Amino acid sequence: MCEDSTKLKVFPPIYRFGDAGRWIHAKLLAGILHGTPVLLHIQSLRTPRLNMMMKMVSFLGEEEFYTPLVAAIVWLLDARLGRLVTMLMALGFYLAGATKNFLCLPRPPSPVVPLERCSDWALPSHHAVLSVNVPWYIWFYTYLHNSNVSLTVLTILFLLTVLWSFSVMFSRMYLGVHSPADIVVGGVLGCLLLAGWLHWDLYIDWYIVSSATSSLVILTVVMVLLYIHPDPHPTTYVFAETVCMAGVASGFVLGRAHSGSTIVLALVESRHSYGSNLSLVGCGLVRVLTGIVFLVILKMAAAFLCKKVLYFMCQLIGLEPVCVKRRSVVTSDKVHFSTSFVVLDQDAAEENTHNNQTVLNLDIPIKFLAYLSMGFAAVNLVPAIFHSLNI
Repeated sequence: MCEDSTKLKVFPPIYRFGDAGRWIHAKLLAGILHGTPVLLHIQSLRTPRLNMMMKMVSFLGEEEFYTPLVAAIVWLLDARLGRLVTMLMALGFYLAGATKNFLCLPRPPSPVVPLERCSDWALPSHHAVLSVNVPWYIWFYTYLHNSNVSLTVLTILFLLTVLWSFSVMFSRMYLGVHSPADIVVGGVLGCLLLAGWLHWDLYIDWYIVSSATSSLVILTVVMVLLYIHPDPHPTTYVFAETVCMAGVASGFVLGRAHSGSTIVLALVESRHSYGSNLSLVGCGLVRVLTGIVFLVILKMAAAFLCKKVLYFMCQLIGLEPVCVKRRSVVTSDKVHFSTSFVVLDQDAAEENTHNNQTVLNLDIPIKFLAYLSMGFAAVNLVPAIFHSLNI
């Protein structure tokens, strides 16, 4: 990446806005550094048991947790809620990832000791954005669209939502990977996105089904957003993760549009078809296991097929592509602020980028198509499998 391996040379895209961009970057960086005393105080409270607990809490903001959660919502609780949560998550991923890549701000400096290895930029926190969007949207949706839910249940859900949201955000500071500024900015962005989504969510779901061109329009919007997604110097894996989430959400859109007026019900929505609560729970477990296994196999098959097809098409037009997994050039030992964090001017960054041009890489389009197939199957093919297996 650079001649001096001890330096992390960074060119934030916000610098393209001249003095205003540099001023904003400097103020945000100062905000990150001002939070160091808070993190050091939190660090002084660490114990092995608390460390383990906070890592478990932080997991509630990871993709590995949200994936089975969304699957359970779509297949077991409320199919429409699952679709809308997935689209909101994709928007949250994009907003957080694009802002991170646009700003290229480092993580907290030493003497803060991180308990987790991170290889992407700090502000805003993905965990903060999603821990506002997902739990609070689920609560608001339940409150607004389920009149049969009692006040007691709503109150319990509210308290759990507060605990889920704020504990995830605090865990990121406890683990030493985010400053208070990262969390606050992520939380504010999450609130703004949530407010907009609560206003437009049902209209978007209606538009997907009622408009003959909805799939084309939404896929075009997704492609444009991915095209303008900031690609900083040096690169991280954030864009690849955003592409995966965009693929899943696009698959959900295509699956819902393809179903037309057919209403696919989740297990609880059609519980009259089942007997006791015990059989309902057993059927739910079978559904989730069956669906996840099917999606994993489908993803591998789709990635293999897409790779073969795209390679063949490139060779037809005389291109020699490669398929190299996009990895973060920013290593976890350098992403935390220190004297090795060097901000480049634009000319130096462009020269460095020019000297490191690569051939056509099919990894990103393959990821998008593979995850799109998963999203489509989750809302269309998997429920059909459940119906044919009578589960």
